[in-house]
Amino acid sequence: MSDERGNRVLDAAGELLVTFGYRKVTIADVADRAGVGKGTVYLHWPSKLELFGAVLVREGIAVGREHVAGLRADPGTVVLHRTLSTSFLTIMRRPLARALYTGDAGLLGALSADTKIGRSVVGGNAAYQPHHLGLLHRHGLLADDPATDPTLYYRLAAATLGFFLGDELAGGAELAERAEALGLVVRRAFEPAELPPPAALAVAAAEVDALYSGLLDEMGRSLPDSPSPTAPSPTAPSPAAP
Repeated sequence: MSDERGNRVLDAAGELLVTFGYRKVTIADVADRAGVGKGTVYLHWPSKLELFGAVLVREGIAVGREHVAGLRADPGTVVLHRTLSTSFLTIMRRPLARALYTGDAGLLGALSADTKIGRSVVGGNAAYQPHHLGLLHRHGLLADDPATDPTLYYRLAAATLGFFLGDELAGGAELAERAEALGLVVRRAFEPAELPPPAALAVAAAEVDALYSGLLDEMGRSLPDSPSPTAPSPTAPSPAAP
């Protein structure tokens, strides 16, 4: 399948998933919207689960690439409170990413849990988190050492999860206000009082970029017989959304 046709199939599948939910969409629906035969879709994705798993992986990569571009444009976003603030905005503004990261069972069904390729989006990010947090601590960007504090990741996840799931608690606040509040919580609870100067942040940003570029490349390789996402041109030595 050509890259252009493969992208068309994945685009169609993503649009239908957001509109109707996983359970209601068929391969025939996807093929019809993409303008290809149903057999063509099955030739490259042998099941509905694997096709939509590929959609999730591609969405996870797209979110990661967007954050990579932001990190390269402004290395100061390497600090955790800014990373999570921008991640929140990116994810919540993309319907498919929002469903994936908030575990929207109505939209996704058991998709992300039932496919190896789908689990790689969330599982891949989780596997890289200890390395990411350790790197931040080593550069003076995280107050506590994850190597000696096994509860750190849990505390961080517990403190941030409510911002993704708590629409009813937001009281009508705009997404930008919620992102700012998330950053404030992370800044006060997890970062040292004094952050390093810009030159040191640039060094840390280059290392985070290199760390996550490996994750994004690995995720891209999990899309067999489908087009790999185009990476941004490398301008600095990438983070996927935490």
